[in-house]
Amino acid sequence: MTQAKLIADQIKTLILNGSFHPGQPLRQEALSEQLNVSRTPLRHALQSLAEEGLVETTGYKGAKVAKVDQGMVEDLFDMRLLLEPLALKSAFPHLTKLDFAKAEIALDKAEAEQKPSDLSELNWEFHSALYRPSNRQTLLKTIEQLNRASALAEVIASSIIIRPEKSATEHRALLQACRDSDQSTALSILGEHLRLAYNDIRNRE
Repeated sequence: MTQAKLIADQIKTLILNGSFHPGQPLRQEALSEQLNVSRTPLRHALQSLAEEGLVETTGYKGAKVAKVDQGMVEDLFDMRLLLEPLALKSAFPHLTKLDFAKAEIALDKAEAEQKPSDLSELNWEFHSALYRPSNRQTLLKTIEQLNRASALAEVIASSIIIRPEKSATEHRALLQACRDSDQSTALSILGEHLRLAYNDIRNRE
């Protein structure tokens, strides 16, 4: 893992756990001192977070934590509702017991987790375990970016904290449908899961 990636992960954790707030400037000098890193990998880290949608860069003026509006959230979930079922459908013929085990490990860890940043990461680990066998790399990369951007909206709305039990039930139902080789039910559960996640964010704004 590169230094820039490590720095990006540190900043992402600070954002998702509420140390930095939407719209707050991320001043490179202060960040460099806080994280004890040099400016060059820090700039690369901020750029990668901008690509994920967690940070907004303003040319030479620096960067700030992204703000989330209703239009952005709607776009994110409209795209997820189109692309994630496509990834699951493509992966379905190739899913193995190992994939199911990886998904279940993520679910088990999430049940004992409280930190928003870790809950967000475990949520992605669960979904990616079911999508990765599709081996459609561009599709998977796009879905991951959408998930990372959605994480900020979920943290701001506190939905990632208020809906763990609901999310866990939905995830386990999805996993069971995949284990049962019931593609139609799995796709239906996934679609409903994403719609409910979107509604929880919208209702908390």
